[in-house]
Amino acid sequence: MKNLNLDFALDKAEVFDKIRKSIQEMELRITAEDQDRPWGGFFVLDESQILLFKKYFFEEVELDEKQLKLKLSPKILVVGPAQRLSWQYHHRRAELWKLVYGKAEIARSASDKQEGPVAMEMNQVISLEKGERHRLVGANEWGVVAEIWMHTDPENPSNEEDIVRVSDDYARK
Repeated sequence: MKNLNLDFALDKAEVFDKIRKSIQEMELRITAEDQDRPWGGFFVLDESQILLFKKYFFEEVELDEKQLKLKLSPKILVVGPAQRLSWQYHHRRAELWKLVYGKAEIARSASDKQEGPVAMEMNQVISLEKGERHRLVGANEWGVVAEIWMHTDPENPSNEEDIVRVSDDYARK
């Protein structure tokens, strides 16, 4: 994701085009894309390529055989300047995040009371536990975050409906 040059003045469609091309250059397959989120959007990547995704973005993370047999879902989150995702948590997944381009902040807490946010450091792995409250916040430029959903219930894997929004800037439930 180096050299993306996501200029602040670029519109969302141009930003997504550049990120899509970067993902394709890594030979990662995009299985879904969402540009309709008010805060930005995301790319869902082919789960069968989790080891290639890990090689590019989470090489320092150890995934044992048991974890690799569970469902692991790779994504790329794209947060716009001065935008923020909901203050949220999940019942059926933990998450790994890593800022791979631009600037972003994270707020996190064990309770519904929001702390922070604090600046994310480029290429630092952040591990979010199941149930931990969290929020990705856009700084003064586009932020790109690699993410792995680590499903905690093999019989009922997490999905987009597994978002409990404590608060939301866009009045979503």
